Amino acid sequence: MKRLILCVMMLMIPAFAWADIEEFRYFSLDVPMGWTAEEEGAVVTVTANDNTGSLSITMGNPESRDIGELAKSFSAELNGTPPEKDDEGNYSFEFNNGVSQATITGDEDFFMLIIGTGFVNNAETLGRILDSLEMK
Repeated sequence: MKRLILCVMMLMIPAFAWADIEEFRYFSLDVPMGWTAEEEGAVVTVTANDNTGSLSITMGNPESRDIGELAKSFSAELNGTPPEKDDEGNYSFEFNNGVSQATITGDEDFFMLIIGTGFVNNAETLGRILDSLEMK
């Protein structure tokens, strides 16, 4: 019986590493325990407690520009690589010597720019955060 309880407790440990889902203006997001999440205007920033990684999500109106033009504009502003379009119509680019990756998606009504920094060695954490994102 003690072994069963110990096994169940061990299985629950990863669940405790994630905090409750936090609500923001445009979406909800599961933020890892000990990380901070701040919303300022149309930007939500999630930062690791040891500052080794951060994620920012910006929502906005593309102001009549298509997503490709917007991606080029953001890439130029951040001194990034030329944006590459994927099969789903999203654009991605890197900046900060490859330490930061950006993806932009959207349509004529809104865009979402997602920037991850410092997740090269911890892609699983980034994936879990992004997988939890739910639009309102």
